[in-house]
Amino acid sequence: MLTWFTLILGGIEMKLFAPIICIGTLAFGLAGCAGGPDDSDADTKGNISNLPPRPDNPPGHIGEVPSLGYIWAPYFPLGNIVSGTQFTWQPSHVADIGNEMREGLLKRHFLILTPENEMKPEWLRPAGQQHTTTLNATGANRIMNFANTAGMKVHGHALPWHSQSPWWLNLQSAPPPGWNHTDSVPSPLPRETSITNLVTHIETVMRHPDFKNMNSWEVLNEIFPDSVATGVTGENWRTRLRNAPWLRAIGSESHLTHNPDEHCYIWIAFITARRVAHEIGRSDIVLYYNDYNEENPNKRDAIYYMVREMNETFSRLYPNGMYGSTRLIDAIGMQAHYHLETSATGGAYPWGPVNPENVRASIERFASLGVGVSITELDVTVGNTESGPITAEQERKQAIMYARLFSVFRDNAKHIRRVSLWGINDGASWRHEGSPLLWDNDLKPKEAFWAVAAPDAFILPNGQPRSNEQIDAFLENPRASTFIPANAWD
Repeated sequence: MLTWFTLILGGIEMKLFAPIICIGTLAFGLAGCAGGPDDSDADTKGNISNLPPRPDNPPGHIGEVPSLGYIWAPYFPLGNIVSGTQFTWQPSHVADIGNEMREGLLKRHFLILTPENEMKPEWLRPAGQQHTTTLNATGANRIMNFANTAGMKVHGHALPWHSQSPWWLNLQSAPPPGWNHTDSVPSPLPRETSITNLVTHIETVMRHPDFKNMNSWEVLNEIFPDSVATGVTGENWRTRLRNAPWLRAIGSESHLTHNPDEHCYIWIAFITARRVAHEIGRSDIVLYYNDYNEENPNKRDAIYYMVREMNETFSRLYPNGMYGSTRLIDAIGMQAHYHLETSATGGAYPWGPVNPENVRASIERFASLGVGVSITELDVTVGNTESGPITAEQERKQAIMYARLFSVFRDNAKHIRRVSLWGINDGASWRHEGSPLLWDNDLKPKEAFWAVAAPDAFILPNGQPRSNEQIDAFLENPRASTFIPANAWD
């Protein structure tokens, strides 16, 4: 059994420490104990307490494996998504809650959960509920109950969003079949009505009794499109915003010389969440902006300038802080839906496969703003199972990429609040054709699992792959390796 230690701050994200042993002397061949996220910020103060024990490998699990969460505890907490509902519209989907094996894997390896769908606007406030603030929270409550019983934290995903959102929040009528959110028809609601709906939605969700102990919330998600044009500056980032209904209804006019409450929908969303968090006695809730393709330099710059302006404006208007905070936006979420191949299922990067050094550059640039950074939805596709199972060569390449990414995360642990994967196993992934996760269809740990458990068994200090012979020797008997701390197997 593993006992976890953490900083408890009500619901705030925490820096974790493994008990008794100095992990840094055992894992990854580092000298001394590793440092984690910078504790100098006021929002990381708290008392040390130990959480419930981590369970053994769940009954029926294939193979004996170490706890990933224990291994990474000195650096950052690991998280994953969770589903409390079986969705008929997603054939590959599997509900985690109520499945003994899946619940066991979540409790052994992860500490922070993100509901995959149950807290999205469309789920909480489905069609026909525009005249009530009662939430359809059955699925979300099931997740919260599981997390509370297991001693796990929950990250809210997401508040307003352009996708999976009821049309009546910002449109005059229901869109036709095949509608794209960038289409100009149907027309948006009047501006004041849209603002009222935006504020009401955020207030209703955050004030729900079962959600008051949330660890963090994504206040806005994906306000920039897939690709962002070059030449982004602090003056023109608004021209790169996604042409989504919230933007068309409310606008994003510069608020540097105006009352921000009257202009920018980004500001309205975040200041509302900041106010509500304070009013419910949870000023420590971490407020995120979350996006994908975030390692693309152009999109990186757009996100950077948006967050910089919002926080600088907050500081200018409230030099002594407001609503219990000195920042409007606490953290940036990097979704990290990556590809190994330009032809990978689920979309391809127009600039090629993921480059870990671009990921590093984005983490460092975002952290320079003085905000936290989290990896929020990590998966890495390889191949396409519609053309047949992935090959041994592809599985090895995927594992090496996971090792390189976690090496980058480890190097930047002082900036990273958490790292969350987007799913347990390939068969239940929303990108299942690309075999993107750490366990295969049958819940057998893949080489990618072992690469996350021991990145240095797969790559050299310079980031280059070890020889296949070296990796094979490690995989033959990973428990005998010095790359994994002995206590992680307990």
